[in-house]
Amino acid sequence: MRRRLLHRVGCSVATAGLALAAAPPAHAADTVAVQVLNGTFAQPVAPDNGTAAGHTDWSPENNGVVFGKALAQHPQGYQAASLNWNGSPLVLRTRLWGVKAGSHVTLSWDDSPGVDRRCTAEQLKDGQTYNVALIAPGPVPDPQITTKGTDTVGTANWTTGRSFGFDAPEDNPMVSFESAERRDSLSCGPLITNVTAAQTPAPVDQKVRKEQLPPPKGYKGNEPLEPGVVVDDCEGAAANCTFTVDKGSSYQYYGQSRIVGEVYLNCSRNAIVDDRKITVTEPPYDSLTQYYALKGTPLVPSRSDISQSRPNLAGQAAAGFSAAGGNPAAVSTTNPLTWSRTSTKGLNPTIQPGEVSWIEVQPARERVAGTFTNARNKYRLDAVFDVPATSLPDRYFQRTGPFTDVELQRCAAARPTAGTPDNGANPGNRLVSVDAPPAGVRARSVALNP
Repeated sequence: MRRRLLHRVGCSVATAGLALAAAPPAHAADTVAVQVLNGTFAQPVAPDNGTAAGHTDWSPENNGVVFGKALAQHPQGYQAASLNWNGSPLVLRTRLWGVKAGSHVTLSWDDSPGVDRRCTAEQLKDGQTYNVALIAPGPVPDPQITTKGTDTVGTANWTTGRSFGFDAPEDNPMVSFESAERRDSLSCGPLITNVTAAQTPAPVDQKVRKEQLPPPKGYKGNEPLEPGVVVDDCEGAAANCTFTVDKGSSYQYYGQSRIVGEVYLNCSRNAIVDDRKITVTEPPYDSLTQYYALKGTPLVPSRSDISQSRPNLAGQAAAGFSAAGGNPAAVSTTNPLTWSRTSTKGLNPTIQPGEVSWIEVQPARERVAGTFTNARNKYRLDAVFDVPATSLPDRYFQRTGPFTDVELQRCAAARPTAGTPDNGANPGNRLVSVDAPPAGVRARSVALNP
């Protein structure tokens, strides 16, 4: 996958030595923080005046070094990563977790010229250059960013609050910092730290059908991973993974109304009370079950909910859902994650003469998006569940309307007794005269087959 330079919409192409300006700020109420793992390079911990190998949670994790607090000289005491080390320019990559495609992202960081003792005054006086890129299809970037310069080898000169904005081309986009320093000592390169991000989330698409949920995405560290690997890992033990709800992408809604029970036609001359019990079953849907079905390896039991096919994973999702609802202990909750629900309701609709009546239910459902994580092996899995809502009631409707021509004909049909007149004979022998529906009254029933 190629790199694309981060840019602001409408911004002209940057040039060498560009001092980046902040992107136009989004409205405060619309902007939320984005998780950047180890953004201050606090791990691994380096000696104050020394270095430590690697960059935890960045890729490649075991390449380069972090500078200790005293050596980095950041005004807030942060450690810093060097973009050059051991004779080589480096590239550091990380994902912005929880960012959805289409969201506007503002990436911020601090930079300084290098403080390594092998630097030369010539390398430092005009600052040092590096690229900030979005790892996505597109042209390789040409523009470069230049740090402030310094007159003294070993002395930092930090610029705080660098900021750049872009629209995320995918979920969890990856960004990179890459050195452009190729002069003299290749172990002398710019320092970066305090990498943060914020986003103005894209509107949640609530038209996505529960039968066709977005496919799950798996990761090991920053690299994509087959989702089934993470599913198997989470299922391996009840406490293997932790599920965190993405509240910005989760919501409650009412599903499409559907008819339940019988349709009742009152062919008599009197109003009738139809005592009946309605049984409604709401099944679960989830992106994992759908993913396996599309692969041709459906979960077993294949037509059951995830709580039966992967009970440990389902238990982790239920615990995370309860915690997100304000119950960190995930016990004795009044709003549990309900995988399926069957309810029976007694109803007593009244049907007037010449009316057709039926019952419709509009189910209350909950779309739950979130992430399973396993800190031990740095697995992540984005998944979506669509389940019956516990804290939102279903809606029941009694629907009535005048008979259609077909229904009138059914009411006029012959009675099953020997003395019943032949309804197929001339109109004078029919039990009920078939009249046209009242003018201007539209039947709201579904025509039944004669």
